[in-house]
Amino acid sequence: MNSRAFNARNIFFASVACNLVLWIIVLATFPKDSPTAILHYTAGIGVDFIGDGWQIVTLPGIGTLLLVVNIVLARFVEKTSPLAFWILWGSVPVLECVLLATYGILLTLNT
Repeated sequence: MNSRAFNARNIFFASVACNLVLWIIVLATFPKDSPTAILHYTAGIGVDFIGDGWQIVTLPGIGTLLLVVNIVLARFVEKTSPLAFWILWGSVPVLECVLLATYGILLTLNT
């Protein structure tokens, strides 16, 4: 088995798993009766964006969009630039973990 294909497949499955976990956590833990949600917090200012409660699914939605776009772009540049391929491919699980951490902070602020 080609080790490059094996590593790329592992990264893909890790990315999809992280995104799926984010969706499950958001849908299972966010207070369903909350009409509003704190959606952005800045350390210097504090809460600076409050939206409708349903808008909390924006985070996993962004994660799904990043997953799809990065994978499509990575496949597009795979033959011409292996470095760009691995940067695009490898950044997805990192971005998904950042989104998970961000949701953890937002959940703390909203409860």
